[in-house]
Amino acid sequence: MVWFREVEYMRGFAPLAVVAVHISMNYTRIPAVNLLALVNVFIYVAAHFAVPVFVFISGWVLAARYSGDYPLRGFYRRRARTILLPYLFFTALYLMVTVEGTIGFAGVPSPEMAAEALLLGTAAYHLWFFVLIIQLYLLFPLIMRGYDRFDRSGAALFLLLALLFVQILWNAGAHLAGAFAGTEWYTVLIRLFPSHLLYFVLGIHAARYTDGCRSALCSLPAAWILAAAGAGALLIGGIWAATVLRYGSISGATLAVFCIYRILEPFYYVPVIAALVLAAWRLDERGGRRAAASRLFGEHSYGIYLVHPLVIAAGAAAWTSLTGLSWADWETYPVIFAAAAVVSYGAVRHLSRVPYAGWLLGEPRVRRRPGRSGGT
Repeated sequence: MVWFREVEYMRGFAPLAVVAVHISMNYTRIPAVNLLALVNVFIYVAAHFAVPVFVFISGWVLAARYSGDYPLRGFYRRRARTILLPYLFFTALYLMVTVEGTIGFAGVPSPEMAAEALLLGTAAYHLWFFVLIIQLYLLFPLIMRGYDRFDRSGAALFLLLALLFVQILWNAGAHLAGAFAGTEWYTVLIRLFPSHLLYFVLGIHAARYTDGCRSALCSLPAAWILAAAGAGALLIGGIWAATVLRYGSISGATLAVFCIYRILEPFYYVPVIAALVLAAWRLDERGGRRAAASRLFGEHSYGIYLVHPLVIAAGAAAWTSLTGLSWADWETYPVIFAAAAVVSYGAVRHLSRVPYAGWLLGEPRVRRRPGRSGGT
């Protein structure tokens, strides 16, 4: 398989955004709507590009690894080995250990709760991603066939455009269903694969036309890409901050706000993906400690994603105990962010070297690949 240097860096960027999301979401624990709450609302929404980036990378890597004829049994065996065991283990763990705000023992779950957690990824706030990615893995051979059919007829870009509209309609429809038919409808629909299919197929397209995508990206002024990503962050984050300021919380927002957000989000996430590719090129050109640190962080991104809620919850409890400061204080957020990133990485890197522990972290072996795949 040809390896893409960009992936190594982007895998390092995405978990940092995930940690930022799951720390800033504690703005709900601030008693009043103040500047600290509004800043964290903005960060919470703007950093949500993390999952689309992970999905994009998954499509890119799978399409590069599996092209033409390949044994389906081997494909599904490899996917099951890297995702099912960690998902089962951490679902069981997070059912018994609560990580909402602080850490604690939740008790032994009932069979009904365990079944729901496995089906919907509700054992902890971050496990829904596994429900989504498992579907995309299962459907990958069919998705590839569909992409290849459009590609052979010269309509790959038309497919991406169609998926853009389908995804917007699906996600806006999920909010409508949740509002009029019950919140459980939203919970289910937003976890189904059409909610992120555009980013997965975009990754497949990048794998098939890597040189063309690189050339197209190089032809655009970097300032335009960064401006598009920054404008998207300001627009989406600003909408949510204004909503919280107006209604006092996100839960008090009108349905129109949710639908506008779902319409706008792809036009923010796609420029962010492009901006992260540019950042990967810049780091790779400069080299040095920052580039090495980003690649090392990316090697363990899967494990970091799994364990970071434990670190955030334990870190918040220790921080409050030692300093008396809580989520209502400015100092808490940067301190817990730095601690969560460093401790999660260190814990995963250490555990991945322990025999068999790597399997529980989705890291049965180190992911580093030698060499480079063409110029940028």
